[in-house]
Amino acid sequence: MSVSLFPRQVANSKGEFPTLSRALLVLIFLLGAGFRFLNLGLVRFNYDNAYPLYDALRILDGKQLLWVGQPSSVFVNNPVLMSYIQALPLWLWRTPWAVSLLVTMLNTLAIGFIYRTGQRLFGTSIGLLAAFLFAISPWMVYFSLTTWLPALLPFFTTVIAWGLWPMLATRRRASQEVFIGFAALTVMTQTYLQALGILAQVGPLLLLFWRKIPPRAFYAGLVVFLMAFACFGFGLLSMKDVTLGKLEQFLAPKESAHFTAEGLNHAVRLVSGRDFEYVWGREETAAYQIRRTWSMRADYLLKGALAVGVGCALFELVRKGARRQAAVVLLWWFAVPVVLMSFSPYPIHIYYLLLSCPAGYLLTAWGLSLIFRQKYLRWIGGAVLVGLALLFGLNLHAAQQQVARAPTVPEFDGWYLPAAAKVGATIRELTEGSTSYPVRIYAEGHEAVVSAMSATYLTTLRGFEFPNYVLLPGQAPLLYVLVNTSPDATLLGPRYERFPDKDIVLADNTQIHFLRVLPYDEESARRLPATPVNWPSEAGLTLLGYTVPTTVQSGQSLIVITYWRVAAIPPESAEWFVGSFYHLTAPDGRQVINWGQYGQWGYVWQLGDIYAERVSIPIPKDLAPGDYTLALGLMDSIHGRTYTFIAPDGWFQTATVSLSITP
Repeated sequence: MSVSLFPRQVANSKGEFPTLSRALLVLIFLLGAGFRFLNLGLVRFNYDNAYPLYDALRILDGKQLLWVGQPSSVFVNNPVLMSYIQALPLWLWRTPWAVSLLVTMLNTLAIGFIYRTGQRLFGTSIGLLAAFLFAISPWMVYFSLTTWLPALLPFFTTVIAWGLWPMLATRRRASQEVFIGFAALTVMTQTYLQALGILAQVGPLLLLFWRKIPPRAFYAGLVVFLMAFACFGFGLLSMKDVTLGKLEQFLAPKESAHFTAEGLNHAVRLVSGRDFEYVWGREETAAYQIRRTWSMRADYLLKGALAVGVGCALFELVRKGARRQAAVVLLWWFAVPVVLMSFSPYPIHIYYLLLSCPAGYLLTAWGLSLIFRQKYLRWIGGAVLVGLALLFGLNLHAAQQQVARAPTVPEFDGWYLPAAAKVGATIRELTEGSTSYPVRIYAEGHEAVVSAMSATYLTTLRGFEFPNYVLLPGQAPLLYVLVNTSPDATLLGPRYERFPDKDIVLADNTQIHFLRVLPYDEESARRLPATPVNWPSEAGLTLLGYTVPTTVQSGQSLIVITYWRVAAIPPESAEWFVGSFYHLTAPDGRQVINWGQYGQWGYVWQLGDIYAERVSIPIPKDLAPGDYTLALGLMDSIHGRTYTFIAPDGWFQTATVSLSITP
């Protein structure tokens, strides 16, 4: 018989109160949904959150069949299934919000699965308490909003528990539910490499309770599991050289593993909410200090309830009570991830302990349920639960507000999701109609992050310095996304568009501007420089010409503009880093200035592209007046090679310009 939170209601034959239980479950579910969906933009959209979306876009836009996913910190890449899952919402709605909504919705449904698991193992009251703790846990809410590889662990772990635990711990043998549990196990292990740790939790329990397993459900689940791993194994074999290289590096001598209590601390923090307000909402204010104080008290309370729950489980083991098998399942499920993370040469992150879910919440609920057995403590217990919900809600709100006040970081890596999605929507709008993927844009950010922001398969051109070193496209329009940079279009020539109505200003005064440059054919490109030259070079770049003043005053700066067109791409150019140089030679033949500022890797060259650069060369004040010569040339700074020009009247190491230095 379960312990009732409200015993005055009329119980059914099982001692439960279905109407009230359903009402409480709905309230808990709505509370958990509110915590998650009202904080939907809480998580910063960084590289790890973006990469699965990026792979999904490679599948959708690039028509690529991917067998492995994001590189991991160990010797194999992650499985790729998370990207195929995320491709579904992106196929329907091209925005990172689509993936965020799907992940959050599934992780919210986990509240119902944890309730149902607790109800079947222990009764309605413990099921409700476990669902409540899961619904309000700030760490669990935070991890329910991410879009990275372990994003769906809260959902899958609870589905696995719902499908398998009643079979292991009770007489329930529902084959459909058991198969769903095995299927969820397969899907979870194909989304995230470290999710394979769950096999150490499930395997021994299946061996211990093998007589209870419905054979058909088990073998069907096993077939699905093996087929999925065969696909993953094929993907690893297709990149065996990379895998073997990573394996060699992984096995290289490093710091030896040592004992750490971080695993246990993190597993407890997931339940108690400890330090969430410190990590995500710390600020030196009186309000924060109050929240910090009460959060520590909440930690002690829930930590104590977890300890009591563990004690109850151990007591069931000793006395061989009716809940003995449930106790075995919970203790083993909770302990294995902790033990696995107790010996490591590396720091242990809290999300590694998501595998302990939902055992920690059920053990804590088991401990808290003892309060509700005492009539005079029930209302006090209810008030404490309401207080916990308010406290954790305030911590989540403070964390969100802190992120919203600083929506950006350099290179887009970690922008506040609403800001990232807003800029991404504009990028998508201004690149719509592109038929060749990945679409090239100029943005100082990793292509995985910017692609995910815009829900478009992009490649980002980096290593430029707008507005003094720019690229003019030769084949397709090129969008410039400028962050806190003046939209100076001097070097872009006549074929550009400016979109002032689409400028974005964010809460931290970050300004984003958008420029789009239309393609230049060879004829229009030749009209760009004031002095045409049109000399090809050994590098494959053609010097279209330059703009150089005829005189410059000593002590001032010599402004030189040059235009270089990609006319050919030699096979070996991928390893080149080619840039221009400028030598100023005095009348007596002495080189008085050697100047070089910009360059680009050959692997980013595309036929027809024009590299335009504007350099400001300081002229010394003490430089003697007279007639000087400025030499323009190309050099690979990696290999120390200078490239020859092929002029109509011969081969030259440089193109020369005469100018006068005046006092």
